[in-house]
Amino acid sequence: MDQGRQRAIEDQLALEYVQAERLRATLMAVGFSIGFALTIAVYLFLKASASRAQNSAFLPISPIVSEGTALAAIYCWLSRHYVNRKIARGQALPRLYLILNSLIEVSGVSLVLLLIARASSPAFALSAPPVLLYLAVTMVSILRLDERVSLFVALVAALQYVALAKLLLQKPISGPLALFLSPFPIYLRSGILAVSGLGAATISRALRHRIIRAAEVVVERDRTMAMFGQHVSPQVAERLLAEQAGQVTELRQVTVLFLDIRDFTRFSESRTPSEVVAFLNTLFAPLVAVVDRHGGIINKFLGDGFLAVFGAPLPAENHCLSAVRAALDLQAEVHQLTRTGQIPPTRIGIGLHAGDVITGSVGSSLRREYTVIGDTVNLASRIEQLTKVHDAQILASEAVIAQLPPGEYPAKRLPAVTVKGREAPVVLFQLA
Repeated sequence: MDQGRQRAIEDQLALEYVQAERLRATLMAVGFSIGFALTIAVYLFLKASASRAQNSAFLPISPIVSEGTALAAIYCWLSRHYVNRKIARGQALPRLYLILNSLIEVSGVSLVLLLIARASSPAFALSAPPVLLYLAVTMVSILRLDERVSLFVALVAALQYVALAKLLLQKPISGPLALFLSPFPIYLRSGILAVSGLGAATISRALRHRIIRAAEVVVERDRTMAMFGQHVSPQVAERLLAEQAGQVTELRQVTVLFLDIRDFTRFSESRTPSEVVAFLNTLFAPLVAVVDRHGGIINKFLGDGFLAVFGAPLPAENHCLSAVRAALDLQAEVHQLTRTGQIPPTRIGIGLHAGDVITGSVGSSLRREYTVIGDTVNLASRIEQLTKVHDAQILASEAVIAQLPPGEYPAKRLPAVTVKGREAPVVLFQLA
């Protein structure tokens, strides 16, 4: 995929990350708000409990935890407000915000541990379950799909934990927790936090690449549908997507069908533009269906006609036979539309030729189109123009007639004619 398109995907993903960050901030704000309410409820219950002596160890911690959760909830609601403003303006979140927000979250965990240490003991604070909040913050950073942010969070958590331990353990610890609070376990825990950052960064990077790859697949699918979706039947379009057709320029054997509306210029001169468009839409809708039904694609609309291809982008076993059947059905469809009064009396001319063409997607990164190029296309156009000379509705080259089942489609052989751009005379057959 070209860099411009990949950059566009990155920019779109950045806007999607803002939406995800709002959800993340909302969940955290609601969670801390609920946590604050629960902490206050537990504190009041313990304070009113008869066995206050049994709960004395928890009572000093409860107000600290409630204050911490209240501050965290306020911060998360403010953060959500900031993200909402970015969404309203259609702006991505700056990396500085992500770093500062991550720094505040990690520092919040350290502050909670510090407050617990002040209310109880350093030994309890450094080995209590809230230490696991460092890991929780690191894992949550994965949702930002930025490996650098995940590494930053983990490294800050590891450094702050070591700094907190040095601050709180200035005096030797005695008792059963002494072994767990010696320098080696402290550094080991901080090392585990740092390693968890590597894991989070790896997961974040992998998820980001998978999301970008999924977006590229969707973009490629949309591009293919834009290239083929309005020119082929839905069934053919799905096969093209499955086979990635049109991605490679190649030499293919096809049958080219040119269709032209007779006296269209004179017809359009006496009608308003809206009447001309209505006529073309009424006419082309069933004609496109005929081409689809016979496995062809409308490669180009030419104002008062179109170019159809049989045998590309999907190979066909007998594209000549399919094209001839489509041509006869196109003639019958126009006759039916005229007979039923859906369109004014209309005559068409169809030219058919088979041969090698170059097929593939051509254009630029901004706009590409599936096309067929070659002398076969040019000759099919010349044959369609000769229908006016021979007062015929369907003319086919010898290359087309040679591929038909003998005797199934009677064709009148016409005298060989010289066609503009070709030295050798061309043998034509009139099918209608």
